[in-house]
Amino acid sequence: MFSAPPSYSTTLLAFMKRKASLRYRIISLSAGTILFLLLLPSLFFAVGRFFSRAFPVDWPREIEIGVACFTIPLGLFFLVWATLTQWRIGQGTPAPNAPTQRLVVEGPYKLCRNPIQLGAVLYYAGTGSLFGDLSTGLVCLLLVLIVGGGYHKFVEEKELELRFGAAYSAYRRQTPFLIPRIWKR
Repeated sequence: MFSAPPSYSTTLLAFMKRKASLRYRIISLSAGTILFLLLLPSLFFAVGRFFSRAFPVDWPREIEIGVACFTIPLGLFFLVWATLTQWRIGQGTPAPNAPTQRLVVEGPYKLCRNPIQLGAVLYYAGTGSLFGDLSTGLVCLLLVLIVGGGYHKFVEEKELELRFGAAYSAYRRQTPFLIPRIWKR
């Protein structure tokens, strides 16, 4: 008798619910760190440099350094805090191949649903400003917003809704997407 292949959502759920070993999570986290803190910023930096040379703006270097000195540490703070929260509370990583085993709504996830993207936006803007110029940093910021925002809206949120159902839907309604809510309603 012919049986239909499992649906995409069934396959995705089975993959996401499997428990990853500690070694696998460490390897996934290391690969993600290299990709998102070195390789992707380099690509975005190259695109940013292209645009900043095509449309030059003469920013004072002191402002560019000031932006970098503020945004890089703040971005890294959010990246590390969110990653450690996923590791400790969710028993997983930000990497899709070793995801959290439970919905994480504590720590930076109380402030916004995507603190890792918030950290990346700040980090990429700062590194672009530090190693290029402020225009490069702004292009990096826009690229992270577009690429990361698209991924989170069209892929990750659907996957989280499949995995965590009503709990994620309620969290999504109560918590801002990217700009932290630092006050109580």
